[in-house]
Amino acid sequence: MSPLPETVLNDQSDLQLVGQTRLKRFGIHIYDASFYIIGTKSNEPIRTNICALSITYARNISASRLLAHTKNEWERLGFAEKYPLDAWLRILKGMWPDVTKGDQLVVVTTPDGMTTFYNKNNSLLLDENSRYKKNRKELLGE
Repeated sequence: MSPLPETVLNDQSDLQLVGQTRLKRFGIHIYDASFYIIGTKSNEPIRTNICALSITYARNISASRLLAHTKNEWERLGFAEKYPLDAWLRILKGMWPDVTKGDQLVVVTTPDGMTTFYNKNNSLLLDENSRYKKNRKELLGE
């Protein structure tokens, strides 16, 4: 559904597909996503393996709308009490582009905390309390 681009595969050739999903809201197709890891599937793959989340958008979404939704979701998940969300959002604001139908964004994370984003030019968080639990489970192959 959302295969990894060559740039990512060149950097992380051992990534294996865990699961994939299609997010729809009110019957509207928002995006397709695929989740990959290096290593074995575990209960906490994000913390123990190199991971990649690939999202291919099915509609146009502005960067400001992506950021607003991200902020709302992080607040809903309780991250605001643990992390400096405004600082993270400022960083993401400088990185995340407006997306158009067919654009792909990929985030690769490592257990040591390194995160790399690849945009539509090939230049992520699957939290267990994600609003879209069904989609998260599909991505994790559950």
